[in-house]
Amino acid sequence: MLLIGGPPGAGKTTLARSVGAALDFLSTTVDDLVSTARLFTDAESQPDLHRAGGVDSVEYFTAGPPERLIDDAVALQNVMWPVLEQVIRRHVTEKGPIVMDWWLFDPDKMANSLDGAVRSVWLHVDPVELERRERKLTWFREGSDDPERFHSNFMHRSLWRNQIVAERAAVHGLPVLHQPGDKSVGDLTDETLRRLGCAME
Repeated sequence: MLLIGGPPGAGKTTLARSVGAALDFLSTTVDDLVSTARLFTDAESQPDLHRAGGVDSVEYFTAGPPERLIDDAVALQNVMWPVLEQVIRRHVTEKGPIVMDWWLFDPDKMANSLDGAVRSVWLHVDPVELERRERKLTWFREGSDDPERFHSNFMHRSLWRNQIVAERAAVHGLPVLHQPGDKSVGDLTDETLRRLGCAME
């Protein structure tokens, strides 16, 4: 089983699909599981799950402030992790291999909570490249009365995750794939397989 972490915009889901196809594994993004969990809960029963759920994203990222966006992300990470840990363990013991990606996978939790049957790789994007990618998503900011503030708040959170990947994954000796901006999906797929010791012949 393989988990892929990294900041928003890193290309995690695309990489997960590519690696999954190469290994003949299923692939899924945890964002879909979060959306499903929100359908069956509400802000009263699971407030940390709904801090940003149900809020218009344009309003949410424009209003900020970035510190609140980070606090909300940490709260979501903490409330989802026990559920994800059970899903991951069930795949290991019963349901078969899968590649999962999520921008809030935590290198510390990966290193301390899961056994050797679960591997992880971490995408770290050059900050200039991450900025370039986010700037291209003009549709994401449509409707904001302050698109620059929206972008600044969103980038602040993305760079926070990017830094965590670079620092914490390295501390635990977990494989970090650096994306300076010129690596293709195929390049990253091959690098992932090499780093995991399962390069294709």
